[in-house]
Amino acid sequence: MSVKDSRPLDPATGNPALQSFLRVKKLNEVVSYYMNDKVTHSLYKAIAAATSYKNAKSRHLFEPHQRISEIGELTQQEMDFHLKRLLEDATVSQLAYFMHEELGHQPSAKPCYAAFPEGESLDLSRIYLELLDISVIAILSYLDRKPETSKAILWENLDADWQMGSQKESPFPHLFLYLKEAFWDDAFSIPPNPEFMKDFLFELEDDLTKKGRVVSIPGYGLFCLKDAKESVQILEYADEFIQSKGSKSLKHFVSEEFHKIAMEEKIHYSDSSRGDTVKFKVARAEAFAKAAASANLGPGNPGMLGVSLIRSLADIAERELSRDHAENERGRFQEIKRGLLAEAVRWDRKVLFLPDKEFRHFPEDLKRMLLDDLELAYATWEIKGGTIHAFLHKDANSVKQIIMSLSVSPMVEAWKVLCIRQLVDTHEPQIKSIFKEPALVKAYGRVLRKGYMEYFPWFYPILDLVGIGRIFQDFFFSQAKEKIKVQQNFLKGKNLEIAKKDEQVRIQEKLREEEKIRMVDQRTKISAVLGDYYFLKKHPPVASDIQGLLPEFTADVFYQVLEREKFVLLSWEGSKEKYDQILCYPSDESFRSKAREIHKIFSEKIEILQNKVRNSGEEEARTRINRVLKYIDTWFHSNHSGDKSGPIVSQADAEDSEDPYESFRKEIQKLRHKTPVA
Repeated sequence: MSVKDSRPLDPATGNPALQSFLRVKKLNEVVSYYMNDKVTHSLYKAIAAATSYKNAKSRHLFEPHQRISEIGELTQQEMDFHLKRLLEDATVSQLAYFMHEELGHQPSAKPCYAAFPEGESLDLSRIYLELLDISVIAILSYLDRKPETSKAILWENLDADWQMGSQKESPFPHLFLYLKEAFWDDAFSIPPNPEFMKDFLFELEDDLTKKGRVVSIPGYGLFCLKDAKESVQILEYADEFIQSKGSKSLKHFVSEEFHKIAMEEKIHYSDSSRGDTVKFKVARAEAFAKAAASANLGPGNPGMLGVSLIRSLADIAERELSRDHAENERGRFQEIKRGLLAEAVRWDRKVLFLPDKEFRHFPEDLKRMLLDDLELAYATWEIKGGTIHAFLHKDANSVKQIIMSLSVSPMVEAWKVLCIRQLVDTHEPQIKSIFKEPALVKAYGRVLRKGYMEYFPWFYPILDLVGIGRIFQDFFFSQAKEKIKVQQNFLKGKNLEIAKKDEQVRIQEKLREEEKIRMVDQRTKISAVLGDYYFLKKHPPVASDIQGLLPEFTADVFYQVLEREKFVLLSWEGSKEKYDQILCYPSDESFRSKAREIHKIFSEKIEILQNKVRNSGEEEARTRINRVLKYIDTWFHSNHSGDKSGPIVSQADAEDSEDPYESFRKEIQKLRHKTPVA
């Protein structure tokens, strides 16, 4: 560990300037009447006697509670009085270190004092660095013994943040390390040197961060981590909390944005070759943060702890997920390789045949490992319907087992035999040693016969039966090889066409999904601005109000989206053109919960407006509100769906209503935890 190098340079040496708290004067460099005081002088001698690198390492530097034999007991006030004299003369410096004393309690800071280190150094740098080291060790001890953050603990803290935000000091001791606050303890009856405290805390945070044990969360403090894996779990818990709170307390602000993110997430996890990622959690957190800011939940940024955790831990968690994904792929590769080398199994367990459609969806890393491994033989074979990718282990004994097992297998598809022949022939130099055994050569001949017989003339079995088949065998083998060659070339072209069509279908499907997301995004943007009007401003907007706040939409596109997504335009007394009409949410089933909330908000507002003298603006607002309320009543009458309560609904009923996003989320969870391709 080194003292940070961000401080100014010494103009004389060009090296970083020494901080003031590391410079102390020798006694003979000071002219001060304070030293005439017996107590002050005795205190200095006690501090000087304890000042050494060895004592710093063993935490035996002078501390204010220590008794000085020459002068006896001093009260805290007396001790502080004489220490301040020495600090004023710069003959001693106040330092500090951290200790972890009680299980379950945060590390505490202890003040200590040092004088000029006679015979050891010209300043206190070495002692300071040792205090940093023992402090880091103490904090790591605390972090090691601290239980992992469970979902229950995290949610309890996130819920507390939701209720009050970070309005009090050190509000989340189960989650954060409060080092700066430790200097506010009663033990520091003399406030620490601000320069020392700033530098000391910087060095501690820097070292703990590099060790991966803390992460600075802006506005909250240093979040404690066991390891990088815990960051993944924390993000999972925080994301679940955000989804839970967002879908209830901020439902009207985030539901459509959450739905759009869920669509993107579903597309991602539908591809089995893709690993886990945190980008969708980050997107939800940002949507939640935007909604919380719009809703103005109160002072202290309530509800932002989960968002801040996701923002700050995202990069760490993403790297960990990437590493896990790579490890999983290596594990799958090793499992495949071990399977191909397994002993005492049938031949079809020692050869891997993968249809092209399946192989194309393998993760790129896994494909690369299979294709690049020098111990594996690889070849392709064309069959009706697609290309086959085949692998076997080049180990001579393994190949021998495959051939011997095949030679006694009664029913074997010809293409599999020919594919294995292709594997053996392509990699014969590495496995040619096995063909020195006559028994194996005969067995291999029997195996090849099973593959080629399909391409022999139909009457060959008759010739073989009467004993003259061997005369024509070489000729028929030659013909069969030519037929196979022609067939392979034909099937290769045909299968390429099939693969191209499949790829085009996949691309078209992807484009359709992207178009759906784009359309949902357009709807979401309009709905978000509508939400500000209906739920925050409590004022029904006209179409031009919304369009003016969405400059990315041209007028034509804006009204096309309104029509496509079935947004409702309500005519009223002040509307002459389409852009003067009141704009309301689409009249689908998702409108039900919004309509109830809007009805409640507007009913309260109309009551206020009814009982006062209104200006022209308020009169117009009253007219618009009445028009919206009338529309909502009509909508509930036409769309009761067994719900007789209309726009008035109990809280329990509101919470029990089906959330379409929730079913989408469950579907994504299934995709995320699907069994990988073996």
